[in-house]
Amino acid sequence: MPVFEKTAFEQKKIDEFTTFADECLSKLGEYSEYIQTNGLQKIREDFVRRVADFYRNDRKLNVGIIGQVKAGKSTFLNTLLFDGKDILPTSRTPKTAALTRIEYSEKNKICVEYYTVEEWKKLEQYARVDIDDNEHTVARETMNLVAESGVNPYEYLEKGKEEISFLSLNALMGQLNEYVGENGKFTPMVKTVTLYMDKPELMEISVVDTPGMNDAIASRTDRTREFIGQCDVVFFLSRGSQFIDDSDMKLISSQLPQKGVANLILVCSRFDDALLDELRKCGSLSATVDKIKSKLTEQARNKFVNEAKNNAAVGRFLSTCSEPVFISSMVNNMIGKSEGDYSRSEAFYFKKLNRFGDLTQEMMQEIGNIAIVKDIFDKVVVSKDITLQEKAKAFIPNVKSEWNDVVKNLSSETEHKKILLETGDKDTIEKQKKAVESQISSIKASLEEVLGGLRIALEQTKGDSLCRLRENCRNNSMLQEHTGTEYHTNKYKVTTGHLWWKKSHYEYSNYTTTYTYLSASDALENIHSFGYESCTQIETSFYKAVDIKITKRKMMQTILNNFDSGDESFDINHFRLIVEKILNSIEFPVIKLDVNPFIQKISNEFSGEVKDSGDRAKLQNLLSETMDGLFNNVSEQFTKAVEIFRSSLDVMQTNFSKELLKQIQREFDTLCEQYEDKNNAVKQYEQILIILKEIYA
Repeated sequence: MPVFEKTAFEQKKIDEFTTFADECLSKLGEYSEYIQTNGLQKIREDFVRRVADFYRNDRKLNVGIIGQVKAGKSTFLNTLLFDGKDILPTSRTPKTAALTRIEYSEKNKICVEYYTVEEWKKLEQYARVDIDDNEHTVARETMNLVAESGVNPYEYLEKGKEEISFLSLNALMGQLNEYVGENGKFTPMVKTVTLYMDKPELMEISVVDTPGMNDAIASRTDRTREFIGQCDVVFFLSRGSQFIDDSDMKLISSQLPQKGVANLILVCSRFDDALLDELRKCGSLSATVDKIKSKLTEQARNKFVNEAKNNAAVGRFLSTCSEPVFISSMVNNMIGKSEGDYSRSEAFYFKKLNRFGDLTQEMMQEIGNIAIVKDIFDKVVVSKDITLQEKAKAFIPNVKSEWNDVVKNLSSETEHKKILLETGDKDTIEKQKKAVESQISSIKASLEEVLGGLRIALEQTKGDSLCRLRENCRNNSMLQEHTGTEYHTNKYKVTTGHLWWKKSHYEYSNYTTTYTYLSASDALENIHSFGYESCTQIETSFYKAVDIKITKRKMMQTILNNFDSGDESFDINHFRLIVEKILNSIEFPVIKLDVNPFIQKISNEFSGEVKDSGDRAKLQNLLSETMDGLFNNVSEQFTKAVEIFRSSLDVMQTNFSKELLKQIQREFDTLCEQYEDKNNAVKQYEQILIILKEIYA
């Protein structure tokens, strides 16, 4: 049975809109030479698909876990649904992430959906083309991953889908990793995985762990966007260290309200990262927690208020989620553990957060805060029917709002083209075209200043970061002496009596001595800690050096400075879209550091307590030598990552100019063609404007 049946009234409204949309598209179809209606066509198709999905027999409440790559979505779900167990692989890269559903079933099983043969052949074609954009680069890397695995992809692609049963959570971890894990044997070929579990709380609920919205493979990002249209409730995760950046804001405001999402829960994930940046300034962990919560809440509220000024409907939607929920899945998973049971990353964060010795169990609960999220999730489940009913009511208002936004943009573009034809002539248009082409050439030089500044900032940041890493290396190269206690027993003979009455027995006395030692485990932990901190610090360095928001503003200013904004041919919104497209292609390098060879050097020679003075000196010297080698490895990788990123900036600069030139040439060429029959073209645009006014819903 469906969630609930459509009422006659609802069916009437749905039919009315689809008929209306078809009639509008039919009218505009006569003017396909002058106007593109792809946007309206897509709205109509998406609406039909969403309605069909909503009223299907097996419809569940769709709960989406959405955010950018590295927002901590999988860790969040592991904590929420699996008590912190690593059921969902957490070390996933944009190149290997699949959309993962979690649903109820009496039988525990994994259902794997592979790419189709046609989709795979397209990837193969992309891989053979030597172009350095995201799609082609990722295609090549995907093919390399498959080649390394030794798997024949077509053996699995031709299956389409596959089911794998599992008995226990431990078995599941191993099996699931093969299909969605970073180094999984089949991961590159997998499009979607559905995990069916005998968990009654998931009845009539479908929880989805999505690839990041900044996924390097466009098809997977598109798949996530398509899924958003099916979402009823969204937990939107944004990293504490880059909370609600421009990419987050764009997705929240432009996608979620129009797609019919009924409930948005804003989650500040990886809250621990945000705390580390401010901790040393505040003097206490408690004060830092309060300060950061207040700061980030105000930051989100201000951005939502500004967005509401431009769109009242979006404003009403955002007003329901202006209070973020702050969480740290990792800190939450540390609660109740002894320090000896911490993982490497947990030990690292404990050391950093406990800088002032105030990271109590109570404070861990406040920072972890998963109990609040679980409570919210439970309420979502309980109010499922109400949520779906509200979504059903919103179908028509939402689609009309989305439709009208596109119609307004089309009207603006059409009016702009009409004016250009009315006020200009062919020679003028040709002159404008040549002038713009010349201006684009000057843009390339101007962009060099912007991107050159990024390169300088990156080099400066690299230098500063390496200095801090060198200092951390020195600190981690020193081992702290420990004091141990040894317990001894002294045995001595005691004789009592006289002459032939003498008796002897032994008595015992206990005493202690102290000694100093170095711990081999401390040396191993120092290597782990430095390795983990290095990767985190390098990642942060890139984000700080290349501020996307500032870069976007500088690039827009470059365009404004090189174009005559008073010219009728100048369309700032058109250029803004191009800028955003190019900037969204920026990928920050991911540093992967294997510390195992360095650990092996220590563990091969030392273990436990090292007491002998000569051995202690040897251990200390070996650690210093090993840490120097690790630092050199980090430094080499950092330098290599900077060079790769610098090259990507060069490509971006070239692509920006090419794309801008291509777009402008296309616009002017179309105008020149239409000017051959100027009067007719103007009439066509006038008629289109009349139709657009009529079809405003």
